[in-house]
Amino acid sequence: MVSALYPAAHNPQRLSKYINREHSLNVEGLNFPVQTKQIPLFEKLNPSISINVLAFEESSKGFTVEYRSPERERKQHVNLLLLEDADNPSKQHYVWIKNMSALVRHRTNSHHTLFVCNSCLHPFTSQRVLDSQNEKECVLKFRSKHKQYPLPFYLVCDFESFLTPLEREEAEERNSMKKLDVHSVSGFCCYRISSEPKYRTPPKVYSGPDPMTEFYDHVLEESRMISKIVSHQVAMRPMTSDEHKLHEAATECINCGGSFSDRNLKVRHHDHVTGEYLFLAC
Repeated sequence: MVSALYPAAHNPQRLSKYINREHSLNVEGLNFPVQTKQIPLFEKLNPSISINVLAFEESSKGFTVEYRSPERERKQHVNLLLLEDADNPSKQHYVWIKNMSALVRHRTNSHHTLFVCNSCLHPFTSQRVLDSQNEKECVLKFRSKHKQYPLPFYLVCDFESFLTPLEREEAEERNSMKKLDVHSVSGFCCYRISSEPKYRTPPKVYSGPDPMTEFYDHVLEESRMISKIVSHQVAMRPMTSDEHKLHEAATECINCGGSFSDRNLKVRHHDHVTGEYLFLAC
């Protein structure tokens, strides 16, 4: 942290300079080595400093945000990279990320300096574009409106299996872990679930040879049956007087919240399997 806040790269006596700055940071109550979960306490003790911590993922050779500071407007911001010993994962070490552009450049084909968002690590081509992005409200929003309604049909499946010992030459040893057994599927049970009782079926239960082939055949047959049911578009039943009143009085779409207008018309949404009126939408 001291090296990031008080750079002394061109000073041959930089170590002594860092030691002189040692007490410029308030670390009261922190336990060393400092865990990531203690960084909010460090930020509370040092109100002009914010910290982001990145972690390196060996599997993807990429970086993830381990901790993102909620204090976005502080005077001094420091990005740290948390490294761990491959032979001893509990042994970790922080290093100062001096050049974020160089760190994430492999994610693009650009050979020029990149301007990286501290929140999502997305690289931008200019500081102006990055600043315009940061001015927007960084909020995770749910936009898949069509996924928030109950499905008319779905399958619930469960498998049974038994443990089969691996042959000695098949056993693999990695990171001091040895594979001894493998799960072999012996059978399954499958339910068709529907909001309409007449389309529900008794459970399909199978136990015998080649259970996965039997399972795939059953699922494909279920798919054909369900497709046949939903292909018949049932007309909407007549609306009740209360539903008519709500429909006439409504000014916004129940689905997306948008206002109705001459171009954004008000329509009746209904269940095409049962004919039931659901709500009004744009």
